[in-house]
Amino acid sequence: MTATVSPAHSRTGSRAASGHLTGTGAMVRLALRRDRIKLPIWVLAITVLVPRFYYAATTAVVPTPEALAEATELIQVSFMRVLAGPFFDAEAVTTQKYFLAAYWVEFLLAAALMNILLVTRHTRAEEQTGRAELIRAAVVGRHAQLTAALIVALLGDAALAVFTAVAAISIGFPTGGALLFGASLAAAGLVFAAVAAVTAQLTEYARGAGGLAGAVLFGAWILRGAGAMQSQEGGPLFWLSPIGWSQQARVLAGDRWWPLGLSALLAGLLVAGAYALASRRDLAAAFVAPRPGRATAPSWLRSPFTLALRLQQGAIGWWGAAFVTVGLVLGGMTGGMSTTALPIFAGADFGRAWLSLMVFTGSLYTGVFAVLSVLRLRAEEVRGRLGPVLAGPTGRSTWLGSSLLVSALALVVLLAVYGLALGAGAAASSGDPALAGEVVRACLLRIPEVLVLLAVPAALLGLAPRAISAAWVVLVYSAFVQILGPYWGVQGWLVNTSVLSHLPWHPLGAFAPVATVVLVALAAALTALGLYGMRRRDLTTG
Repeated sequence: MTATVSPAHSRTGSRAASGHLTGTGAMVRLALRRDRIKLPIWVLAITVLVPRFYYAATTAVVPTPEALAEATELIQVSFMRVLAGPFFDAEAVTTQKYFLAAYWVEFLLAAALMNILLVTRHTRAEEQTGRAELIRAAVVGRHAQLTAALIVALLGDAALAVFTAVAAISIGFPTGGALLFGASLAAAGLVFAAVAAVTAQLTEYARGAGGLAGAVLFGAWILRGAGAMQSQEGGPLFWLSPIGWSQQARVLAGDRWWPLGLSALLAGLLVAGAYALASRRDLAAAFVAPRPGRATAPSWLRSPFTLALRLQQGAIGWWGAAFVTVGLVLGGMTGGMSTTALPIFAGADFGRAWLSLMVFTGSLYTGVFAVLSVLRLRAEEVRGRLGPVLAGPTGRSTWLGSSLLVSALALVVLLAVYGLALGAGAAASSGDPALAGEVVRACLLRIPEVLVLLAVPAALLGLAPRAISAAWVVLVYSAFVQILGPYWGVQGWLVNTSVLSHLPWHPLGAFAPVATVVLVALAAALTALGLYGMRRRDLTTG
């Protein structure tokens, strides 16, 4: 007597595969409910920047045909193509083509970052906080959360493609080119959603998963820049970057859709890899296990200050290394600059004007580190790690004050490191050693404003911890009002509400004693409010 068991195995395998996705619909609805504010803000912010950047370019950089011709010539310089470009069909340049050459890569990076944060938030962060375990206790399959995160990312990218296409049409893009522009952003976003899905399987912490995905994004940007230096329309290295594939769609210069197929193929392979990895690990586990710490702490680590320094040393090191790399690259472009008649620089020495802008950008990035360093303190509290620290002889004010002091010193070090790297690159490329000292001095003059950007989340941590994310609003608002406010017709009094608008920055800045004293006093007052609020409020335990 014989029996055939293959059909039974097939049905069992089918049921198992289906069971892994049980509850996916409910998880999608939950993710959309939780992201009902964050995701629309991301999509609308990127969309609004399309006409805003175009308006700023056409009013401040290329308001005349002569300025457009000069800007086109400038952006074709190999050093400039590292940041912008490539420039397709430069023989028949229009303001729309210049907009793409100058700003396209920024939109691609924003779309990628949106997806990295979204997928990490709904996968590894859920496991790290323990919420995934509670959800899995219900009728929810192994892959339901990952699938839901990817579906929400797909929906967000589809919305981004539609909205940015409409925005592109509003600035003069033909319909076909506008749709391709929107699709290029969605394609880049999907690739990095898939990258985040993989990195979420590798580390135990959401910060590590996001950091790995961010490193991949940075590597893609570097490859794109290297390929752009090889050729005006992108050399061989350009084709190794998913960012480059989106740009090789050649919007308004041939409009070809097939490079986006490479993005879709890579995203599919990465998603398949993410599912394979997820099937081979336990919930909350990871393939890269964290290193166990020492059984006992050394004596020097037993003060609140040294503990705060130990907890932040990794982040400070990574940020410092990134600042050195970026500073050398950006400073190295100075030698290719010359005097320009572009309206935005009013005929000034473009080399120093460029360095002034990069110094301002460095202070802005340092402000990002400042906000993140305080958000980390909030995470320590929410995850229950602050309670045991305060159960000993360490008081709340001592803990918060020590952590903020470490962050403040780190801001000074990062600005100095960035200034040294930027100045060294500028001096080497231009043959002017004096530039190094000027750049370092200009960077250190920005210290008061980054201290305010540190003090804002510190005050919120003490007084309104649930609203601490509003610190990002202050940072983003300050940046956009200062950079684009004059070109949007924003009135002077409103520009002055920006934290970043009070210290001179062009060319290379100057010491402003009154503004410096006011900003330092404001930072001290906000810090004092944070310390006061921290002493009086209850701790958040989850």
